[in-house]
Amino acid sequence: MQTKKTVVDAGRAALALANKGSLPIIELFQTGQNLVDAGERPLGIQLYRAWLAHTPSPLAYAVQFNLAVMLSDNGELSEAEAAYRMALAQNPRFNEGHLNLGTLLERQRRPAEALASWRALLEYSNPQLPADQPHVIQALNNLGRLLELQKDFPAAEDALTRSLLLDPKQKNVISHWVHLRQKQCKWPVYNTSVCGIPVEELMTGTSALAMLSASGDPAQQLAASRRYVEEKVNAEVKPLTGPQGYGHDRLRIGYLSSDFCSHAVSILTAELYGLHDRSKVEVFGFCWSHEDGSPIRARVIAGMDQHIRIGGMSDEEAARLIRSHEIDILVDLHGLTLGARPNILAYRPAPVQITWLGLPGPTGMPFIDYVIADPFVLPPELEPFFTEKPLHMPRTFQINDRQRVIGAKPTRAANQLPEDAFVFCAFNNNFKFNPEVFDSWMNILKRTDNSLLWMVADSPEVRTNLTRQAELAGVAAERLVFAGRVMPADYLARYQVADLFLDTAPFNGGTTASDALWAGLPVLTCAGRTFSSRMAGSLLHAVDMPQLITTTQQEYEDLAVALAHDRPQVEALKSQLHEQRLSCPLFDSERFVRDLEERYAQIALKGNAGLQAPQFAGARPPQVDTRLPKVAILMPTHNRPDYAELALQSILAQTWGNLEIVISDNSTDELTRERFAPYMARYANIRYLRSPGLAPLDNFLNCYRNSSAEYVNYLMDDDLFHPEKIERMMACMLGQPNIGLVTSFRQLIDAEGRYLAPIHGTERMFEIATAVGGSSLGDMILSNGQNLMGEPTTVLFRRSQLPDHFGMFLGRQYTTLSDVATWLAVLANSDCAYLPEPLSYFRLHGGQDQRNEKIRIQANIEWLQLLCDAHQHGKFMRNRTQVREMLTNKLVNCIWFLSSVWEQVEPSYPIEKISALMQQATTILLTKG
Repeated sequence: MQTKKTVVDAGRAALALANKGSLPIIELFQTGQNLVDAGERPLGIQLYRAWLAHTPSPLAYAVQFNLAVMLSDNGELSEAEAAYRMALAQNPRFNEGHLNLGTLLERQRRPAEALASWRALLEYSNPQLPADQPHVIQALNNLGRLLELQKDFPAAEDALTRSLLLDPKQKNVISHWVHLRQKQCKWPVYNTSVCGIPVEELMTGTSALAMLSASGDPAQQLAASRRYVEEKVNAEVKPLTGPQGYGHDRLRIGYLSSDFCSHAVSILTAELYGLHDRSKVEVFGFCWSHEDGSPIRARVIAGMDQHIRIGGMSDEEAARLIRSHEIDILVDLHGLTLGARPNILAYRPAPVQITWLGLPGPTGMPFIDYVIADPFVLPPELEPFFTEKPLHMPRTFQINDRQRVIGAKPTRAANQLPEDAFVFCAFNNNFKFNPEVFDSWMNILKRTDNSLLWMVADSPEVRTNLTRQAELAGVAAERLVFAGRVMPADYLARYQVADLFLDTAPFNGGTTASDALWAGLPVLTCAGRTFSSRMAGSLLHAVDMPQLITTTQQEYEDLAVALAHDRPQVEALKSQLHEQRLSCPLFDSERFVRDLEERYAQIALKGNAGLQAPQFAGARPPQVDTRLPKVAILMPTHNRPDYAELALQSILAQTWGNLEIVISDNSTDELTRERFAPYMARYANIRYLRSPGLAPLDNFLNCYRNSSAEYVNYLMDDDLFHPEKIERMMACMLGQPNIGLVTSFRQLIDAEGRYLAPIHGTERMFEIATAVGGSSLGDMILSNGQNLMGEPTTVLFRRSQLPDHFGMFLGRQYTTLSDVATWLAVLANSDCAYLPEPLSYFRLHGGQDQRNEKIRIQANIEWLQLLCDAHQHGKFMRNRTQVREMLTNKLVNCIWFLSSVWEQVEPSYPIEKISALMQQATTILLTKG
């Protein structure tokens, strides 16, 4: 075996030959691979580039391809793309080039170009040739997968059908093909005439999730999960824990998911994490979620003691990390759904492992000990079809978030619904629809005059297919009304104009059914023999409406028709939901969490674990890692205890491990101090300063003077941080010593935390992450007269780059534009990094101060002062001609504005300072130079 030194020496010798144009291509490939294997990829890249520069060859396209692979693996994506395109320019029919280029483009989030690359291969390849067929199949499968993610279901199905006609034994492709047909309501789903595959083989290829809709047989659901485990899970790995627990005073509960984002799991569990009793439980989140920047993700993470990203780790690395935290109980919220990582659980990183919510059925995973259930959703007769033991909750298996906001009740007309019709609502996902339940819905409509069915359709194909099925059943198309997707609060508000929710079977609504009940709409369900077909029944028991649970399709149809003819009874059900919403077990989230903690305590293993792990210092709050540079987060607050507490929670949720938190409270009462007291008792890194009577700027400066960290970020008391804000910004700071400030996109939210569209001044500065020269950005700010950097919450800055304190520029203290003055002071000495992700949330609400006349006066004067000082001191705006042009307009506009409000000028700003500024501006305007 060659040593690394030997490989490097051989690489350098080969490089010398390549520079002379005398290195054989076979030696090039072998030496390049050896360098990659030895971890010397940069030398391999240099070698390939030298060979291409000095060796004309008809095989250069293959060398470009290998170079592109190296560059891509090295993270040099733009250079890799250029190499792939050069290879294809030299050989346009190079299959591997098209495949790899498409994958690279998808990785760069350029889906349209990725699809085009794979389609280019299909235009010339002959799938009947043995050399081409594997590449054609791969291109078709890539198309199908990405088109499905793009929600172009017909095109995705077409691509996968073509792939299966070439090779019908691809079980993974069958899984996607079946689910695509479910999503489009293309019945029968198992249509052998389309793909030529027998029904039995299509069934055995059906995924565990799709099987919940495809079959109400619990044995078939368990078989589907077991097939997944057999094919994709490594059950032979050595477990990381033994048969004993750790004996912690407080149980360490780990929640594992990729759905800590805007997803049904988080919609249900958003309140759970923060409700845990910290005297009994520590809450850990292990996450490989999509970074959607949503407020619900911020809420979820803020409720955890520790949020740990494992997206970049292998399954084994993630499992060992979880083990190092000595997690007593690991709760998998993912199941076998899209993006699952069951091999993490296969290592058994926790002595007790549970499944919950992700897959409402058996997982088939032998290393999962329990499933959270209740006696209705998982009765004794169903237990033999689960590999997990039921962990029965006393009321219902489902947690709910009581903070879900219901929008204003819309009109029926706004939703294309007639005022006098009886509106049946079926808002479950389209893939839960099947011919049997749709036939029941059509029978219900035919038996109920002046009624209609209101559904959500995810694509035009669904509307077309369902309308056709209705017409075949003898129901006019106009009796089906399709709703589009809307914001969460508006979606919940819709339920208020419907009369009855019709559930699906054998895959009931879970989140959707509880949404309907939360909004006050009764749910009619048909309970079957599987967990997934009994979910809505569990929820109905928990709202004391068991009379809406049927057990046959005929009972289901009959009861729907009876209710449609008894509107007083329907109104009584709605009134019951409205009156008991916050007291019924389904929405008593605090009681649910207490019950859950009791169950956790019962099943947690006692004693000391058989396998010892190194101690993890971060497992005890507060998180402090003194190896990291300290960051000061400064929060001036004034009379907003509710918002301020949320802001503080978003600080404590930060993934950066060394924070100094300084709070200056100039409130007129003690409510904020009382609200913060429990946090101060727990977190030693919080410094609270009670400062009644301080003016706003003085409150800012009080925070600044009492902090000591080199890196500083303010947080306004009614705004929020993304949990990874400081970590991401510090990565820019530490990686680029010339950077003095890091800022990001500011996502506007309303008082309830919902996204708002950008308004003027809050748009993205750039669409990609970028560095901007300090001089250039300072010029842009002053030229536009606009705070392009963002308010104090947005910007992280280096203290050493600020000559004075916050709000000063060139020796002057600014009041209204204190943040702009700070940014200019730092930009005069360093550059800026901009991140396009929403790392700060700016809350707009009715209690905010409006920009009164005094502030407008101060802002006009201070903008002019900043421009004049920056130019005269040679910091920014050095071009005299440009400054003259700007001052000609700004000086006239400023004088006109001040004269229009002259009575209010003197109380707002000293006249002598205004006079001095006017003389300064006039001097700049008229002086030669």
